[in-house]
Amino acid sequence: MKAMRNYKITYPREGRIFGIVNYLIMILLLIAFLYPLLNMAAISLSSDVPVLRSEVTVYPIGLTTAPYGKIIANAAIWRSMFNSVFVAFAGCALSLVMVSIAAYPLAFADFWGKKAYTLLLIFTMWFQGGIIPTFMTIRNLGLHNSLWSLIINGLLTAYYVVIARSYFQSIPLSMVESARIDGAHDYRILFGIIIPLSKPVLATIALWIIAGHWNDYLNPLIFLAERDKYTLQLVLKEIVLNSDSSLYGLSAAASSNFSGVADLGPQVRNAALVVSMIPMIIFYPFVQRYFVSGIMLGAVKG
Repeated sequence: MKAMRNYKITYPREGRIFGIVNYLIMILLLIAFLYPLLNMAAISLSSDVPVLRSEVTVYPIGLTTAPYGKIIANAAIWRSMFNSVFVAFAGCALSLVMVSIAAYPLAFADFWGKKAYTLLLIFTMWFQGGIIPTFMTIRNLGLHNSLWSLIINGLLTAYYVVIARSYFQSIPLSMVESARIDGAHDYRILFGIIIPLSKPVLATIALWIIAGHWNDYLNPLIFLAERDKYTLQLVLKEIVLNSDSSLYGLSAAASSNFSGVADLGPQVRNAALVVSMIPMIIFYPFVQRYFVSGIMLGAVKG
């Protein structure tokens, strides 16, 4: 026991050099990723003069929360955020159900045409109908200018089905066979056994789906025509890129003691971007513990 306490693990010189270089690269990447975010938050909290002089870096100068007051008091931004939340979470719930139903027979069933079913599923990962046929289909279904067009259009993704199938295959087949012997049908097995045991991979897929809906810009641009149906990304585009302050009633400067600025101050634009990140920042910790395990376990089998 005494000899074991004095035992020290030593690493070769090449390993130590690799570790140092790896840490340096990770630190540089961290700085590259965090600097734009910190700069955006700092500008949103700074007063007018330092921002216009480009003096703000990663900390605010002349601290003010007036831009956030303008964002919080703006009904159009809250309405667009509600639309994005509805599309993201309703689309996530329905997509998880459809992904589970599509992945279950690939993992546990043996039926005629299974290979053709798999090939057709994989085919959609390589080839898609295109924007115009998709738009015509949505319009013919009567879903144009409806939030449901965004949900239904992204209801099922082949990649998520493949990931879910791979994880389902890690569940012992004996559990499924025992349930069938006891008289349980496939939907009872799926929702009563398989889905409760697949929380890691489903939480991972849920995070991907919600982030995809939340950041989606092209589909809302194509399918939505009225501003009261706009998702947050469309509103942010008009605020940040077009500077359409007249559409959303946002004033020029962050404070009233400076004049002569553009239609929409950079503080308000950056504050809108910061506010748009808050729901994802709140949601991520709830699925973080499932994220890594879901990816690794879902990739064990191909």
